[in-house]
Amino acid sequence: MLTEGQHLNHRPRGNWIIMSCPSETEKNKLINVLGLPVSFFESKEEKAIASMQSYYTHLNEEGFILHMPLWDKSEFSKLEPASRSITSYAAPDMTLIWTGASKHKDTVTAMERSQSAIDYIYEEIMEVYADLSAVLDDLQTRIVEVESQTKEKANREVLLQLTDLEQEVVIASSRLDDYEESLSRFLNHPLVDKNLSINHREDIRLVVKKAHYRIHLYRDLVESTSGLLSDSIDNKLNTIMEYLQTWALVISIPTLIFSLFGINTNGMIGRETPFGSWIVIIAAVLLGAVTAWWLRRKEFK
Repeated sequence: MLTEGQHLNHRPRGNWIIMSCPSETEKNKLINVLGLPVSFFESKEEKAIASMQSYYTHLNEEGFILHMPLWDKSEFSKLEPASRSITSYAAPDMTLIWTGASKHKDTVTAMERSQSAIDYIYEEIMEVYADLSAVLDDLQTRIVEVESQTKEKANREVLLQLTDLEQEVVIASSRLDDYEESLSRFLNHPLVDKNLSINHREDIRLVVKKAHYRIHLYRDLVESTSGLLSDSIDNKLNTIMEYLQTWALVISIPTLIFSLFGINTNGMIGRETPFGSWIVIIAAVLLGAVTAWWLRRKEFK
């Protein structure tokens, strides 16, 4: 379906087309009549990577294709294909927006309300980053919770949570970097520079910079928390090993005494007395207790 319109207050008059679920006939019309690049239809199928490509129209005018795959808030940081996208083709006298059938009417209304087609694209980009701000807020909350749990306890449950969180931060970071590269080219395009106000261009730069700063800060925090968890686990392991080694040393003293008196040879002192067994037991316990007291005094716990 194609819906055409104009921004009459825009100089030169800005023609625009909103497209959803196009038929082959409509595709051929756009390619043959309007000179739409075939790559526009190919870019729409991309579900993971954003792109910004400059093209010259059949009238030798410079335009561009902007494609940004979009995820729901709950899926942006997960390995899922994009559920929708911003896909637009802009030339000096015409802009084409490809949207979903369910959003066709709303897109037409938003386009009619905007000052120009480039302004509409600006509004869509700002809406995307508003949603991404909520995604980053959620990641921040989870990072703080995992860091708190890491300080209190270092167990398998915390390790699994941290592993999942680290993966999500890496995915979100990669996608935001991809957006940043494409939007940087978008802002530097002559058509955008001419038709989008400097205030709006600075708005986009600011939200991109904020998102870039936050996600890379969170990535560093996750790496720091991962190091803290690893150190905590190592410290627990060292404490357990020190505890076991201490008791092994304490137990070794009575074991040595019992071993000496268990030798099958004559001449061992106290071997022939009726109280020999008790003497050995008491001596072993006393020496073991003295060893434990001495080790504790030396802070072997």
